[in-house]
Amino acid sequence: MLQSIEQYINELDLKLKGLPKDEREHHLAEIRDHLLERMEEGDPEARVVQSFMAPDKMSEEILQEYRQRNAQTFEHPNYWFVLAAISVIAPFGALALPIIQENYYAGPQFAVLLQLLIGSVALFGYFRKKLNEERVAILKKMGRLMIPILALPFGFFSFSIIRTEEWSSFNFIYLLLYLLVWLIYYISLRKVYQSSIA
Repeated sequence: MLQSIEQYINELDLKLKGLPKDEREHHLAEIRDHLLERMEEGDPEARVVQSFMAPDKMSEEILQEYRQRNAQTFEHPNYWFVLAAISVIAPFGALALPIIQENYYAGPQFAVLLQLLIGSVALFGYFRKKLNEERVAILKKMGRLMIPILALPFGFFSFSIIRTEEWSSFNFIYLLLYLLVWLIYYISLRKVYQSSIA
């Protein structure tokens, strides 16, 4: 039978090994403080420990709460929306790479284009009619990220000219196509955002 607060805390610590260290330490500190408060009220240490929830039951409740919270991360109403928005914006970084490579390799770019396509269908199709105030704020932030992404193709284009001391027609045409696609997506994002606040 547990007689001291430290024995209780040590046993609980062993049963909470499945938690991340920071979270486990936070729970242990909170419980220790609670038990010490009860002792300060005049209860003997052994009685405080024995009247408290058993370490098995306490650890079970804490671990169950942790698992539920972890599961809810993926069920959060904006999780899939953010994923769709990132899938539309992130590919523009990788799509700038052919400029520095001075060639277009369809294989590696296929995954990026597929991500862009799936993200576009989700964002402009499925989520277009499901916007709320929080999603609009997320969309606005994501839209702002598209502007600095433009530095990549221009930077790669300049670096290519500096490296080869001439400009390639492939790079120039690819840069123009990239800018056209970027502009279509940027305007589309703004239209989605503006239609939701109109």
